[in-house]
Amino acid sequence: MGNGQSQEKSKETELWSHWTSDEKEQLKKFYDKGSVGSTFPAYFEKDLLAGILKTLNEPEKNMVHYLAMAYSILKKKEIGPMYNVFQKCVKDKQISLQDFVSLIVKSAIPVWFENGSSYHWTPKSEQDHIPLVNYFINCAQEEAKRKKESMAWLADNDTEQQKIEEHVDSWQEKTSLSTSQISEAEFLQWIENTPGLYDLFQLAVERILIEKPTSDLHTRRLHHLASPQLQQHNKETRKLLGKDKFSDLLTPYDYFMLSLSLPANALSWSDYEQSQRKVNQDVEHQMIFSSKRDGSSWQVFVSKLVGQGATLVIIKAKDGTIFGGYADDHWEYCNTHWYGNSTNFLFRTRNTYGRWEASSGSNDHYQYLCWGKKSLPNGFGMGGQFNYAGLWIDSDFIHGHSRAGPLCTTYSSPQLTGNDTFIIDQVEVWLVRPLQKDDQDQEESNGGILSHAEDMEFMEMAGKKMYSKDLGPEPSNDDDDDDSDNGDNDIK
Repeated sequence: MGNGQSQEKSKETELWSHWTSDEKEQLKKFYDKGSVGSTFPAYFEKDLLAGILKTLNEPEKNMVHYLAMAYSILKKKEIGPMYNVFQKCVKDKQISLQDFVSLIVKSAIPVWFENGSSYHWTPKSEQDHIPLVNYFINCAQEEAKRKKESMAWLADNDTEQQKIEEHVDSWQEKTSLSTSQISEAEFLQWIENTPGLYDLFQLAVERILIEKPTSDLHTRRLHHLASPQLQQHNKETRKLLGKDKFSDLLTPYDYFMLSLSLPANALSWSDYEQSQRKVNQDVEHQMIFSSKRDGSSWQVFVSKLVGQGATLVIIKAKDGTIFGGYADDHWEYCNTHWYGNSTNFLFRTRNTYGRWEASSGSNDHYQYLCWGKKSLPNGFGMGGQFNYAGLWIDSDFIHGHSRAGPLCTTYSSPQLTGNDTFIIDQVEVWLVRPLQKDDQDQEESNGGILSHAEDMEFMEMAGKKMYSKDLGPEPSNDDDDDDSDNGDNDIK
């Protein structure tokens, strides 16, 4: 008996050693008081909370078991305890796998968003979370489907396509069943191929046990436990978008999905990276163009886009579909060739999520931007070929097309819209990683935009008389109205 108690105590001591002093204090406090002594946001789903508490405290309230479960989830990131929570929810509430994912998404995305973005959580609709839930449920199956379709030419196309569709339909039906009949093996295989969902589960458990995380924000952003820093809009933009609304085209759910594909240096910068970039703050995602705010002008769109850095371009079509592309390389002033790199991707956020990353094909047509040329197509392009692009915006800034799927050799079978062509309703551009200072200095040393006659003519076309040889800064984000002319803005 004494030997058993000694082993138990030794195990408890070993488990405590994995936590900081602040984490130990918070874990001990929760163990002693449980959920009775804790407060949770209104959006945190009670059924998920109950399932997590049972997993931590069963078969009986025991400190070693409690610490082992917490360590397994928050430190080792093991999937087994997540399945145990799922089973508790299935047993008590007869839920489906789709219901379980919904509980996680609705509980954790607000924590992710508020922890990093500097915005408060202001849910706009009870339905906003559904596309992300469906994405998590089906993304592994959709990826397998795309791979099989790419090889279907080796076999009987009709037979192969039928097998693919039957497999996807069978999985979708199984995940929607209440009470769920998903086996442990199916669950583990699915979650291992579903990027981002375990991060949200971990975040939900952490919110229960450790209200004040001790890890630094940079690390949390890289591990998808906190949103990237988002720009606080100025007074004019807030009036247009609404209070505490960071985008007119994206929800926090959308932004989480997109963040999963962004490179690390577009999510956060370490102290070393900040030093190398000659800045004293973390990267901040900024809305550098909004057709709702800046007008539906091709000239203004391009003038805001070029020479900035890595960007997310989001388009809303007249039919309500929202889609776009991420460009890792900055958009260039006078490059009439395709350029960019394989970090680029295309995406769709409404009504069904989709992400299409660079394929392994020989086509390297990642991005293209051209204006004022008679012998070349004028417009904005990502992937594919002229007239058959993965994403294309005409220089009239009204029409566009997405015709490269399903055989695009740049991106893996993009299907951005229901039709080949679309009419633009609204556009936003988000700068997610500005050029390094050295790169900007190089641009300026080469003369900048005003050294090129074509570019100067382009700006004149936009109705902007050029009174100085350098572009002025963006308007201040201050709340105060400033009607005086301080000579800061040289574009009139």
